[in-house]
Amino acid sequence: MTPTDAERIDEVQRIAASLEAVEDWDNAAKTYQKALTNFPLEAELWFRTGFCLARLDDAEDAAHFLEKASMLAPGTAKYDLELGNVLIALRNLSGAIEAYKRVQAIEPENISANNNIGIALKEAGLLDEAIAAMQHTLRIAPEDPVVLSNYGAALLQAGRSEEALPIMQEATSRNPHEANAWSTYAVALQEQLAIENAISTHQKALALAPANHSIHYNYAMTLLLNGDYFAGFSEFEHRRQMPDRKPREFEGTEWNGEDLNGKTILIHAEQGIGDTIQFARFLPELAQQGAHVVFSIHRSLLRLGSFFDGVSEVIGPEDRVPIYDFQLPLLSLPKVLRTELSDVRRSTPYLRIPPQASSVENTDKAFKIGLVWAGNPQHANDRNRSCPFEFLSPLFSIPRVEWQSLQVGQRSEDPAAFGAPIADSSTELSDFADTSLKIQKLDLVISVDTSVAHLAGAMGANVWVMLPYAPDWRWLLNREDSPWYSTARLYRQPSPNNWAAMIANIRDALISISEGFND
Repeated sequence: MTPTDAERIDEVQRIAASLEAVEDWDNAAKTYQKALTNFPLEAELWFRTGFCLARLDDAEDAAHFLEKASMLAPGTAKYDLELGNVLIALRNLSGAIEAYKRVQAIEPENISANNNIGIALKEAGLLDEAIAAMQHTLRIAPEDPVVLSNYGAALLQAGRSEEALPIMQEATSRNPHEANAWSTYAVALQEQLAIENAISTHQKALALAPANHSIHYNYAMTLLLNGDYFAGFSEFEHRRQMPDRKPREFEGTEWNGEDLNGKTILIHAEQGIGDTIQFARFLPELAQQGAHVVFSIHRSLLRLGSFFDGVSEVIGPEDRVPIYDFQLPLLSLPKVLRTELSDVRRSTPYLRIPPQASSVENTDKAFKIGLVWAGNPQHANDRNRSCPFEFLSPLFSIPRVEWQSLQVGQRSEDPAAFGAPIADSSTELSDFADTSLKIQKLDLVISVDTSVAHLAGAMGANVWVMLPYAPDWRWLLNREDSPWYSTARLYRQPSPNNWAAMIANIRDALISISEGFND
């Protein structure tokens, strides 16, 4: 008796399900795929294949199979729910939101779909919408620890750490075995500068999930902020296993402290411009060991690259890479060099730009200050580190000060909107070489925590850095100076989001300077 198609499909599913049961996702996926050659219109086979591929972290192929399943059987909630999860992994956040909305249309109180829409909105930076979505989910599942944890994470990203703390306390008490909740709780504690509690809470998270790279990364941020550079930079290496943070990949031997005399080493930049400028201070150590240092950097830094101490050759991200003996991501240098906090106390500058003749004579004897009030709007912490322009207004009435904007992008239009007396140079700043030439003609740079602050510091220019209450790790705690930049002075918010008090302190300092500045 010949088996029917339904029986053949059932047999395939039985075999593949037994493989899934022992988490043999690879062979399960292959079993389903083989069956698809005979049954190409069976939505469940497409779905199961995508499901297994997703467990193999093959999100791109998984999405293909899941999209096909959703197309063949529209209105199947589990298909769109799994598709949304895979699209989040692929950073197709708008696609994920649409998939989850299809689930909501079928099952309005599906906790996973409602929760995951909030996650996708948060990842997209739409924090107000994410928080509203998570509050809706909490009305459906008010005691769900996962929903509570995600809500706390959204509040945290929105700069509302004080509100996030009790949410994370409840989430961890309801499910004390959820490592990610403990990690988010630790980050919230860090944002409130409860550093010792944050460290111990990170350690609880790691005890539950010792292989979780994101938790190790969060732990690294707290250790580094606390000045424990040796342990912190070791933990920081876990970024290399995180899809949104891992460096570019190059072939060849990674440098791990081997003799560099007469060797060529490729150091490749990663993450932001500020990180590249900051960590370039370690390159002279390689040159002192006899290395020929090839520095692969962002396109916007190319004109400046050869002026970093210790650099022999500069290439852009798309340029041909010369033959080298060793290679290493730039931000791994402190770990390989076994850097302690005390090792960073070196004099600046290490970015030695040839002096340029000023095109404007300082005939009015004004004190010339460059100003940057906003960072990259795509930065995960931009909401906390960028200053709303209206808070700066008390500075513009100080006598004998001439203000020059070093701001680029959309926020460069802020002064015109407020009628502030500040010259706009945004159209003249095509890259960081242009910005460096502007800085050379200034007496002081005042900047939020963004790349211009690092540029001025590396040049040895006077720079005042405006920091949020919970600063990025590199600015440490409870100090007005920086070991990274000898000419930097740090101004800190005395409480979360308190720009006004910090600006008042800066104004008082500038008034003292202006009073001593001769007419």
